[in-house]
Amino acid sequence: MHISAKRMAILREHIRAESVHDMDALIGGMTSDCFNDIVGASEPFVGPTQTAERYRKHWEGFPDFTVRVRRVLCADESCVVTENEWRGTHLGTFLGWPPTGKPVRMRAIVVWHFKGDALWGETIFFDNASLL
Repeated sequence: MHISAKRMAILREHIRAESVHDMDALIGGMTSDCFNDIVGASEPFVGPTQTAERYRKHWEGFPDFTVRVRRVLCADESCVVTENEWRGTHLGTFLGWPPTGKPVRMRAIVVWHFKGDALWGETIFFDNASLL
């Protein structure tokens, strides 16, 4: 498994921007045809406008949201797979789930899709029961 230094830098910057809620850096670091596909959501968020809306909704659900990569699981020529941990307080509706007011620690598997060394999108798998 080899991950280029450029891809790792892109992933680190994306995670940083997501954790500090920096939309310009998030969307600016992705391709113009970016996407965000949350497994269990009715359909993927496609393009910069929809992808930005997905992040906004996440931050509304968890105003103190942060994420960290626990470990890199594998990589090939088109993707990197990581185990992530999200933390935040569930203070707003998230994917239709009403706020619980509780602190949440959620583990997720993320498939980071690349076009060359450019971040194209994410497919995210997580356990909704962690919200409850």
